[in-house]
Amino acid sequence: MPDIQIVLKPAKDTSAGQLRRLAQETLTQIEEKQYDTVIKSRNISPVFKCGVTFSGKNVEIAKK
Repeated sequence: MPDIQIVLKPAKDTSAGQLRRLAQETLTQIEEKQYDTVIKSRNISPVFKCGVTFSGKNVEIAKK
């Protein structure tokens, strides 16, 4: 059974380029804070990671 980790971050009045950068930073946060420690200890795979940043109706997603 796969695991899906999603972190959502809202942003105000942000350009598309800034949203892309923030989505990538959110994905980095998932890895740095090791949110998947328990998942790995239970041998669950695959693990999908998504950083989602949005401003109004604009959305950027970084995934790994």
